[in-house]
Amino acid sequence: MPDDYKYDVFLSYKRHEMILPWITQVKDLLHFYLADELDGRDVKFFFDTDSIEVADHWPDRLREGLKASKCMIGIWSPSYFYGSRWCVSEWQSFLAREKMLNMGIGGLVAPITVNDGERFPQEAKNVQQENFNAYYTPLRSFWESPDALEMNSRLKKFAEKVAKIIMNAPPFDPDWPIIETEPLKPPAVKSHSWRL
Repeated sequence: MPDDYKYDVFLSYKRHEMILPWITQVKDLLHFYLADELDGRDVKFFFDTDSIEVADHWPDRLREGLKASKCMIGIWSPSYFYGSRWCVSEWQSFLAREKMLNMGIGGLVAPITVNDGERFPQEAKNVQQENFNAYYTPLRSFWESPDALEMNSRLKKFAEKVAKIIMNAPPFDPDWPIIETEPLKPPAVKSHSWRL
């Protein structure tokens, strides 16, 4: 285990091959804007496709990446909370760190939502989020559209907020908690009774 942070940002997202190019592009843009906000220094991301090598025991690498990261950017969707034990574990690990530091919710987690958020757990709803639902698409042609320019501008502003979190990160602690849990149970869908 390192004796200092190895990463500035842990990028937490629900993996799906269709959307991975979009996630990668968002990460690359954030990397560029964060470096600018942090006076040109190299910004280190824990991003599973870059940070976990062939033959690594990936659960151990995820745990190490969580402990060695200053903050987390979560790309939130219902499947993030209800379809992945690792996503929920990553989020809960940073929440536990915030609680350990008496920071309150939202001190170390910067969420990007790719959904309206109505079905998110209440604890997630209580955190200020950046909604990128209008830009979330597996279509590669999106990056040549006017919407991509708008999204780019919003990512730049989001990077300003994340840079502040990085600059104000607490000193490294090798005992940061790692919470391993199961996906959350989805909320019940309200049924409607119709009269004919």
